[in-house]
Amino acid sequence: MDRFLSQLSFSHDASASYTVYAVWLGTLSIGLYLAYQWALPKPIPGIPYNTEAVKTVFGDAPSLVEHTTKTRELYSWMVKQNIKLQSPIIQLFVRPLSKPWVVIADFQEAQDILIRRTKEFDKSIWFKDVAGAVMPESHIFMRTTPRFKQHRRIIQDIMTPGFLNNVAALHIHNVAKDVIRLWEQKARVTKSHPFAVIQDVHYGALDAIWSIIFGEDSSNNTTRTQLKLYSTINSVELPSNKESEVDLPRAESPVTVQSVMTLTQSIDASLKSPVPALAHWVYRQGSDMKKAFKTKEEFIQKEVQRSRQRFEEQAGKIEVRCAVDNILRREAIFAEKEGRKVDFHSRDVYDEVLGLLIAAHDTTSTSILWALKFLADNQDVQTKLREALRTAHMGAVAEKRYPTFQEIVNTTSHYRDAVVEEIFRVSLTEAAVCRTSLVDTEILGHFVPKDTEVFFMCNGPSIFSSPFVIDESTRSATYVKSSTCNWDPAHMAAFDPDRWLVDRDGQKVFEPSAGPLLVFSLGERGCYGRKMAYLEMRLFLTMLVWAFDFQECPKGLSGYGAIDKLVHAPQQCYIKPVKLAL
Repeated sequence: MDRFLSQLSFSHDASASYTVYAVWLGTLSIGLYLAYQWALPKPIPGIPYNTEAVKTVFGDAPSLVEHTTKTRELYSWMVKQNIKLQSPIIQLFVRPLSKPWVVIADFQEAQDILIRRTKEFDKSIWFKDVAGAVMPESHIFMRTTPRFKQHRRIIQDIMTPGFLNNVAALHIHNVAKDVIRLWEQKARVTKSHPFAVIQDVHYGALDAIWSIIFGEDSSNNTTRTQLKLYSTINSVELPSNKESEVDLPRAESPVTVQSVMTLTQSIDASLKSPVPALAHWVYRQGSDMKKAFKTKEEFIQKEVQRSRQRFEEQAGKIEVRCAVDNILRREAIFAEKEGRKVDFHSRDVYDEVLGLLIAAHDTTSTSILWALKFLADNQDVQTKLREALRTAHMGAVAEKRYPTFQEIVNTTSHYRDAVVEEIFRVSLTEAAVCRTSLVDTEILGHFVPKDTEVFFMCNGPSIFSSPFVIDESTRSATYVKSSTCNWDPAHMAAFDPDRWLVDRDGQKVFEPSAGPLLVFSLGERGCYGRKMAYLEMRLFLTMLVWAFDFQECPKGLSGYGAIDKLVHAPQQCYIKPVKLAL
C-alpha cells in the first residue's frame, strides 16, 4: 500500500512538473512570436513596398546584400525598386528594427523639397551616423541652425570668385602639370600598354586641395613623390600582349597624406553597416585609426600655427595664400565683432579644415576618373573638346604652350562647359541626396512620419529615363513646375554633352538649365564646394586633353562597374595616353 501511494505521489509530481514546463514553454513561444511580430518591418501606410520584405525581420536586406555582393553598388539597387514597383515614391526596409527609408525617383519633387520645403526636411541623420565621427564639428553634418550658419561664415571666403580664381586656380593648375609630367613618364616606360590611374587621380586631387587649404609650401605633394621615383626608372616588365595592362610601382606617400586617406576610407566601412555609428566607433578603436587621428591633428595644428604666425607678423592684414589664411582672418573678424577671444585652434576650425580636405578631394577625383573613361570611350567627344579648347586658347596654340590658369578661368568655352556638366550628370559621383523629415509631412500625397530618411535618386526616372506619370494634385502647395526637359527619354542615360547646348542667335550656347542635375543637391544645403568642383574639372580637363590623346582601352579594362562608398566611384580606370605636341 505504501509503495502504491509512493508511486502515485511520484506520478502526481511528474505531472505537475510537466505542466509547469508546458506552461513555461508555451509562454516563451508566445513571447517569441510576439517579439518576432514586433520586430517585423512596419510599412508606412499607402507607400508602395516589396511585399516579401515585411514577412521577415531582415526586410529588404537580403535582396540588397545579394545585389551589392554582385555589383558593389547600393544606389542602383534602390532605384531598381522604384522601377520594379512602378512608383516615384517607395519605402525600403534596409535596417532591422528601424523605420523604412523613403525613396523618391522624381527630379521635380526633389527640387521642390530641397529648395522650398526646408522647414520640413533637413540634413540626414543617417549621413551623420556614417561619416560624422571623423569630423563631428564640420558644418556638413549640422542641421540648418544658427550654429550651422556661424560655421559657414568661417569658410565663406573660400568659394568667392577672388579666392577661387586667384588662389585655388593657381594651385590646381600646378598640380595638373605635375600629373601630366607623371603620366608622360609612365607612358614612356609602358610603351603604349594601358596602366591604372585610380591612385594617381585620387592623390593628385588630394595634392590640389591640400595646396589650396595649406599652401604649396606644404611638404606633402604625393604626385611629385611619384615623379621623383619615375625619374630613376628606365624600364619596367611589359606583358607580351599589347592590350594587357602594366603593373607599375608606386612610391610610398607621406605619412600625413596616408592618415587622411585612412580617415576617408573609414567612412566606407561604416557605410556598409546597418548600424553605421556603432561600426565606425569599433573601427576607430584600431591602432591605425588612432594613429591617423593623431597625425592629422598634429599636422593641422602645425599649419594653423604657421598661418597664425604670418597673421601676427603682418598685423592682422595677412596676404591670403591658402584657405587656412582665410579661415583665420574670418575667425579674427568674428571674434572682434562678438567681443570674445580669438580661438584659432578650436575644434570648429580643425573640423572645417578636415571636412574641406576629405569632401573636396574624394568627389573631384572620382569625377575625373569617370571623365577619363567617358572621353576614351567617346573619341568623337574627345576630339571635339580638344578642337574647342584650341579654338578658345589660340594664344597658347600659337606659342606652343599650355593655357595659363588665368586663361582657362577667364575664357568662355561652351562645349567645354557642356562636357563638364555631362560628366557630372552621368558620373553620379553622388548618386543620391538624403534628408531627414523634421515633422510629420506628405510627399506626393503620402504621409511621411517625422524622423524618416528620405532619399532623392540622381540615377533614375526623370534624370536617366522617362519620368513616372504623377498626378499633379498630389504635389505640395510650394511646388513650382520647372521648364520641360526636351531630351529623348531613350537617350537620357547616354553620355552626350550636346544635350546641354541650345541654339541662341544662331550659336550653340551652354545652358545649365537644359535638363535635370541633382548630384550637387539643391537649395541652401546643396554642395558647398560646387564652385570649386567646377573650377577643378575645367582646369584638369583642359590641361589633360591638351596634353594627351586618351585612346580607347580594351573592353576588359573599360568596365563601368562602380563601388558605392562616400562617392560613386569606378571599380577600374585605365588609360592609354599618347602625348600630343604643344
